[in-house]
Amino acid sequence: MQGFLFYLWVCGAALYACQSNQPSTLLYLESSYHETGLILTWDATEWTLPDGVVLEGTEEKSENVLTIRSGWNEDSLYFYFRVEDQCLRAFQHEQDHPRLFLDDMVEVLIDPRMDRDTCWAEDDLVYHINILGVKKDDRGSAECVTDPTWNGDGRIWVETLGTVNDTLDQDTGYLVTLALPWSELDQQPQPGLEMGVNFANGDNDGKGRQLFDWVDAWPMRSPHQFGTLNLKGK
Repeated sequence: MQGFLFYLWVCGAALYACQSNQPSTLLYLESSYHETGLILTWDATEWTLPDGVVLEGTEEKSENVLTIRSGWNEDSLYFYFRVEDQCLRAFQHEQDHPRLFLDDMVEVLIDPRMDRDTCWAEDDLVYHINILGVKKDDRGSAECVTDPTWNGDGRIWVETLGTVNDTLDQDTGYLVTLALPWSELDQQPQPGLEMGVNFANGDNDGKGRQLFDWVDAWPMRSPHQFGTLNLKGK
């Protein structure tokens, strides 16, 4: 009997491990074509359209709400982030600072070739962007380890609605726009192109690390667990 129970435990553990490593094929974000990049304000109607992604932090991790939209044209791939956050905090002004991910920030991880493997490969890249407009970026390597010396050419815009690092008032949140040139992604933009993506929100409320992401990936640099970004037609 004990042997049979052990057998069931092994099978269950193997099944759980297999399921937890499955790609998030049901998580899907469409990127709309725009001849020029959008400028999204806090109350823009685009935030409520159905082809965006809305993530809500749990009480244990964060009370933030993160909304993500995407657009593209022949020049760049655009990501738009709207974060509802009542306490804006950020302290890192230095690019690639190792503790930047602890600030209020957004994160996007991209698997441009959608290999969906367990390797953080040379085509894979990540941007962390805090509310001061400072980035921490890296990409993978042939050895499947991160290369923090890499610096991307993404263009960044940040708007805050509130007072950063003033805990006596109540803030509204912030907007982040990231434009990635296609040369950085080594892709030719066309309708139907698909890439693997994940998004995360880091929330600094003075409680230590507070982070939630779209696909619940662990570790975060796990392309095989990413969702899918699809370029819509013109």
